[in-house]
Amino acid sequence: MRLKEIVKILKGKLIGEDIEIEGVSSIEDAEKGEITFSLNGGKVKDTKASAIILKEKGEGISIPVILVDNPKLAFSKLLSIFSSIKHPCGISKKASISENAKIGDNVAIGDFAVIENGAKIEEGAIIYPNVYIGMNVTIGKGTIVYPRAVIMNAKIGDSVIIHSGVVIGSDGFGYIKDNGKNVKMPHKGGVLIKDEVEIGANTTIDRGTTKDTIIGKGTKIDNLVHIAHNCIIGKNCIIVAQVGISGSVVIGDNVVIAGQAGISDHIKIGSQTTIAARSGVTKDIPSEKIVSGFPAKDHREEKRLHGLIQRLPKLIERVKRLENLIK
Repeated sequence: MRLKEIVKILKGKLIGEDIEIEGVSSIEDAEKGEITFSLNGGKVKDTKASAIILKEKGEGISIPVILVDNPKLAFSKLLSIFSSIKHPCGISKKASISENAKIGDNVAIGDFAVIENGAKIEEGAIIYPNVYIGMNVTIGKGTIVYPRAVIMNAKIGDSVIIHSGVVIGSDGFGYIKDNGKNVKMPHKGGVLIKDEVEIGANTTIDRGTTKDTIIGKGTKIDNLVHIAHNCIIGKNCIIVAQVGISGSVVIGDNVVIAGQAGISDHIKIGSQTTIAARSGVTKDIPSEKIVSGFPAKDHREEKRLHGLIQRLPKLIERVKRLENLIK
């Protein structure tokens, strides 16, 4: 593509010559003929790229520049154009599709995929090989399900991405003690995944006990996350790898949960809140807070306490010296 075409797509401003671009790469790895980006103008003079996306043009830049408000977002758009993924097309004869399943137009279904009775695959959805779609499951328009995902007792929205190894709709972990035995609590609810959600590899989302577990529109979930039964997660949340969310947790919109954080059951977390990595949340958190530590508390308080703990060895030595003086 020529830079003038790229400028139209990015709605930016071109400074310099309108040259042809063959590819997209990072600022460190870019070669001649490629376009790159920089958030703050760093490393621009060292790059071998033929053009660069910036927010502001600095001094001493000899290559063409495209000015945009958000260089990283613009670069992401170009990556999707230059690195288009070629998905499977058509319906494989090796797939097992129930006669009572409803398959929309332009749906792709790969080898050895299983589509059970009453399932509905809507227009433009892509089901990769070895996927299991259970009875009465709905897969929305343009949704992509990668190999070896298992979806049961669920309704999946439009433009959702479900990566390999994901399990949606398995029973929640609920048991009742009866004369020393663990009696399984039946689960009759489902899972509702709203539009534009992305679910990372080997993540598990349990069905509700009597109502649905819900994942809000635009939420992005990393690999190896567990979301237990009856949880309700809001819109546009970010949940990073190895997070564990216990049953009946309610999470607001635009919440960020960093890696390896754990949340106890029946907790409510307000919108716009950030939970730092490896935090343990044991009580409700209001909106617009940043928390960390175990148990999770205001991040500033946690940092202060951590600093005091680091000083404990010196403090203990000082106390010992004082005790010796007193003796």
